[in-house]
Amino acid sequence: MKDFLVNELNRLVAIPSESGEEGEILGYLEDRLTSMGLSALRQRVEDQWYNLIINHREKNRLIVTAHVDTLPPLDGIPPRPRVDNGVLWGLGACDDKAGVAIILALLACFSQELEALPVTFAFLVDEEDQGKGSETLAQEKLPPWGIVLEPTNLRICHCEAGSLEVGFVAKGKMAHGSEVEEGENAVDKALALIARLKGLSFLGEEDPRLGKSLMNILYLSGGDGTLRVPHRCQGLLDFRILPHQDIEEAAKKLAHILDEGRVEYTFEDVSLPFEIDPESWIVQALVQALEETTGHRATLGGMKSWTDAAHLIESGVRPVVFGPGSLPLCHTPMERVEIQELWIAYKTLEALLKDLSPGHTPS
Repeated sequence: MKDFLVNELNRLVAIPSESGEEGEILGYLEDRLTSMGLSALRQRVEDQWYNLIINHREKNRLIVTAHVDTLPPLDGIPPRPRVDNGVLWGLGACDDKAGVAIILALLACFSQELEALPVTFAFLVDEEDQGKGSETLAQEKLPPWGIVLEPTNLRICHCEAGSLEVGFVAKGKMAHGSEVEEGENAVDKALALIARLKGLSFLGEEDPRLGKSLMNILYLSGGDGTLRVPHRCQGLLDFRILPHQDIEEAAKKLAHILDEGRVEYTFEDVSLPFEIDPESWIVQALVQALEETTGHRATLGGMKSWTDAAHLIESGVRPVVFGPGSLPLCHTPMERVEIQELWIAYKTLEALLKDLSPGHTPS
């Protein structure tokens, strides 16, 4: 099964699947399921997208998900996976095609008794863009517990940070670049605004599982490089919100500074933070399975990034986020996953599912 897992991940990483262009990888997954004697329900997500849902029944106890899409490749370079010293490199290697490969391996392992397994599996689209895959999935009646496969370095994340994402446009007055006094530099205006925003009272507060509430400048652009005073500067900012923080109050404080700065702005995304009880069944079941697999104490933690778990919890599912790989490396040319970590994640979930399926003999 280890070779199956690595080979599948190699194939998956080699398939381009940026958000909105998931057709090829969905076709591949449907073919692989057919070869296992399994079928999937296509759940339509807008016009060109669909999720794949396997073994879904209302009485199921658990749902396990992974998303199939990636960000666009840097510089337009297509993904080329490679294995080097026990590490598999490539775009999507751990975010989130490792999770996709793990689900395929689990389906292969349990294929003969899937009808007796109270577990729903789902391959989701559009996680990296607008999250419409999980938003659509959440409209179904889902099991009470969930595992969202994402890179956590095998930490069992029972909480997740929320976010406020705001786009703004600062406007100034154009003038000849040698007549600075006659213009109003929109870039200067934007930088002054960002400096004020860094002083927001909720920034710097800390959660031991998630770190500090911070601001990230996702995008900033103004001027055109010619000798004139820039009259327009636009930006996109992201604010990490912790579970103990009031996101509505944070948004009000943010809007107050933006209003005072006399800029046009729009809240592009508002995602609530969440946490579930660390003593809940799903957390403790995963702890037990991981400790049985590794012989070491499991580590609980938090997921700093938005994931599909946010939509699941809104629908009443109590999810954890778990999987192989390191989040800081994702969305960068350094993305990779250790094969041993991939294997441990798979074996952990196999052990958990074995407990839900009496009489199973793992391969």
